[in-house]
Amino acid sequence: MFTTARKRTQITIETSRVLIVRRMRSSRTWCPECAREVDAVGLDEATSLTGMTQPALRECVEAGKWHFSEPSGGAPMICLDSLMKSMYAHSKSRMSKGDE
Repeated sequence: MFTTARKRTQITIETSRVLIVRRMRSSRTWCPECAREVDAVGLDEATSLTGMTQPALRECVEAGKWHFSEPSGGAPMICLDSLMKSMYAHSKSRMSKGDE
């Protein structure tokens, strides 16, 4: 009696996404957590970038996921570097969960 060996081929595709933020929608500001000047976006722009609601954005800020500042007399701003790093880490963890 013959047994046939089965071959298994696994193909992994890695993708990435590039987000372009026009400078007129971001502003340069000092981020104390990054200890340098960074681009920062308001809640409306962060909502567009992440697809999250403003209450959900505020929860992420309170949880310390993003660097956040409220300039005196100005609108709340989120450090774009911390926002992008968080989004990258989130997408990477979703991709690894899909591999299981």
